[in-house]
Amino acid sequence: MLHFVRLLALIVVGLAAAPAHAQTVASPRRTFVDVSFGPDWDDAYSASTRVPGATWGSGFAFGFDSGKWGAEIDVGVPQWHVKDLPLQRYQYVGPTFGWQQQGRFYESSSTVRRRSIDVTALLRRNVPVNPRLTFAWLVGGSYVFRPEHFVSVTKEVLPNGQLIEANTDEGTSSRNYLAAAARFDVELRVAEQVSVVPRLRVTVFPALLDDSGLAPRLLVARPEIAVRWGF
Repeated sequence: MLHFVRLLALIVVGLAAAPAHAQTVASPRRTFVDVSFGPDWDDAYSASTRVPGATWGSGFAFGFDSGKWGAEIDVGVPQWHVKDLPLQRYQYVGPTFGWQQQGRFYESSSTVRRRSIDVTALLRRNVPVNPRLTFAWLVGGSYVFRPEHFVSVTKEVLPNGQLIEANTDEGTSSRNYLAAAARFDVELRVAEQVSVVPRLRVTVFPALLDDSGLAPRLLVARPEIAVRWGF
């Protein structure tokens, strides 16, 4: 995340320091389309189930801007967070049932994949600094779709060490939420209709109301950078 924040800072400083003759003034009233990307971390509340590290997320948005105010709809789709659970080797001692044979040895491996796809409606308040630089605060709400896919493969361990697949279990579930959302944008005009927008998004989940053990963290922050086309 630190490297990503440094990149955003360099973009802001570089564009803000551009020569005055390169400034352009765009119409204060416009519709626009954004394409964004940024790092994405697993939002699981429990540290024991959370997938460490970050993947990349991407998204798009469309909206309108009246100069001081605006609104937009965002869709964010991150890559899957994948966690391989510890390998288990055991001897089955129960009565023979289905593929499980009494006294035989088995090896089981499991993989969990999850991600959070969000659709967010935001209202914007712009604070223009100059014709090329605008700060903006946005608040709104999100619907967050949180699918999870589980796969478990069990192999029989033969006396010579060979592994033969005995069974595969898999399933998909989802635990979805309505959440509050806020964002801070720094819009840098690089052409009359094109802007680069470093931004920080914060999502607040009702995690304290969920005691299922599958809740997300209360607050999730995500830096992003977007390219905006105005029309």
